[in-house]
Amino acid sequence: MSPAMLDGLLLLASVFGIGGLVAVGEGLRRRGVSSAVTRRLVHAGVCLFVALTPLFFSGPTPVCLLAGGFVLVNGVAWAGNRWPSLHAARRESWGTVAVPLAVLPAAAATWSVAPDRVVTFQVAFLVLGSADPVAAWVGDAYGGRRLTETASLPGSASFLGVSVGVVGATLLAAGWEPLRAGAAAGIAGLVTTAVEAVSRRGWDNLFVVLAAILVLVPLGAGTVSPQILVGALGAGLGFGAGAYYADLLDPSGAVGGGLFAASLVGLGGTAWVVPGLAFFVLSSALSLLPVPGGSASSGRPRRTLRQVLANGGVAWTVLAGAALVPPGAPAVRAACYAGFAGALAAAAADTWATELGTRYAGAPFSLRRWTRVARGTSGAVTGIGTGAAVLGAATVAAAAGLSPPVAPGAAPSLWTVLGAGVVGMGLDSAAGATVQAQYEAGPGPAVLEHPLRPDQAPVRGRRGVDNDVVNLLGTAGGAAAALLLWGL
Repeated sequence: MSPAMLDGLLLLASVFGIGGLVAVGEGLRRRGVSSAVTRRLVHAGVCLFVALTPLFFSGPTPVCLLAGGFVLVNGVAWAGNRWPSLHAARRESWGTVAVPLAVLPAAAATWSVAPDRVVTFQVAFLVLGSADPVAAWVGDAYGGRRLTETASLPGSASFLGVSVGVVGATLLAAGWEPLRAGAAAGIAGLVTTAVEAVSRRGWDNLFVVLAAILVLVPLGAGTVSPQILVGALGAGLGFGAGAYYADLLDPSGAVGGGLFAASLVGLGGTAWVVPGLAFFVLSSALSLLPVPGGSASSGRPRRTLRQVLANGGVAWTVLAGAALVPPGAPAVRAACYAGFAGALAAAAADTWATELGTRYAGAPFSLRRWTRVARGTSGAVTGIGTGAAVLGAATVAAAAGLSPPVAPGAAPSLWTVLGAGVVGMGLDSAAGATVQAQYEAGPGPAVLEHPLRPDQAPVRGRRGVDNDVVNLLGTAGGAAAALLLWGL
């Protein structure tokens, strides 16, 4: 029998097998087993199956086809409130969609690249399938001190212990040297535990897998040493703690910012750290400037993890892509760096325009109506704000230009990064004027960015498109513009 035919038969059997697992969960729930228990049983079974697929399938393609199909099926079931054994316990969670979705980038970064990366694919899903259910059970059973909205101290401690044990045992079985396997297990355990603690609505099922792979692939390839990653985690811890105690980030934002900083140090290096620091330090300093009229700006809310990801998520993504690129592809790594610098330049441009424009400029012009509107209105611009945006993008461009190139002769020029930042800021402003949701504040023309009531309909824009979504679009536009200009 040909490998293609065998893969086809295995694919068909897998569909029936996973369907049967869901059916067992539905049957147990009808017999009185709680939906929380059935959800964990199905979760563990599916993750174990995914981890074992490299032993049976000839390649990742049929597994990715299976995963894509279950993304659609689970999404329809979630929207239709079906399969209560999976969805009734946490109706707001997208975890059942995130598990098969995680297979796609995980396979692309490991199984599809080289045979020696397959073990990292397996380890990631073994961690997710074992540590996650145990942590949920321990957290429900023992409660205790809450670390975040979604994690308790006992739950996170159990996640860490199981994760370290699973990673270490699997890597030893795969032939890794004991000290190297132990170091990898400790680092991967700490990182995945932190990611699980701050993830919400089931998205830990995606990000725990990606975090494990992002640690283990560079360690397995030898492109980074355990000592460097330990030092990077220490730097990230210091950064996150400092931002938290300076009232710049809330707890989840501090963890996310710390992980981002650790990624810059451990996976990137000086060329990636310098633009990242230029963006964060200068933008944070601007947010602490006094507001004309006597009110201090230090009382503004701390930034959340969602805001950290809205401004830095695109840059973080391309950094991760560069870290997973095989050593023999320097041009791809250089392209990732161009996208990274462009995304940060766009974020800096938007932040500088907002912080300085709302403080020192007059009433801005709306890009939608071409009339003057109140300060702080989304999609409105001023001369001072536009000039500040150019300066903000220029700081990141200068930082990138002064950093050592990630590949010989492949660094993006100052004008490339500057232009990308301005393009990203322009896209941000245009999206804020057109698609960002605006809600009626009461009698008069004033509008709000957030609804006063959960059922309040926006007077313009689209529900769910808030300032964080607009910032994400702007940074994505900056990254795309930088890639285009760098390529030209």
